[in-house]
Amino acid sequence: MKKKNIIFFLFTLFTISTTYSYTGLGAAYTFGLDSEGNNKGAALSINTPAIPGTVQNVRLAFNGSEYFNFSISDDWWVIQENISGDLDFYVGLGFYTGIVITEDDSDFSLGGRVPIGLTMKPIDFLEFFLEVAPAMGVGFKPTIYFPSWNVQAALGMRLWF
Repeated sequence: MKKKNIIFFLFTLFTISTTYSYTGLGAAYTFGLDSEGNNKGAALSINTPAIPGTVQNVRLAFNGSEYFNFSISDDWWVIQENISGDLDFYVGLGFYTGIVITEDDSDFSLGGRVPIGLTMKPIDFLEFFLEVAPAMGVGFKPTIYFPSWNVQAALGMRLWF
């Protein structure tokens, strides 16, 4: 079963990358501040020209059987300006959704975010990025609560092909 999942995942990445003429695929370490204090983990980052200026991140974080987090964000870079040379700055609007499961509790949340970041492409096919995104949303733990404030951040790289 694991082999089928890996093959399907690689096929999906290949399909995305060949569907669009220039796609960035990468990984990031995500961290941030939330009410639980456990907002960190690995993420898959996809930047495709399907909608110019959009970036999708799929995040998975876990700590053994004590903590599991799965989230998705999609951002549209509203402002993207060159600072100097290979260094760019961006500000965007986006949304996120996620689920957190701990030994004692679970939570589902969704909301909006404002990503602010820096990207650097030292060579044509390699991009490094650092992002901070203040976020506000609605949580469902076990009752609905609003607002759910947090700060999401990521440090990573993407390969372009």
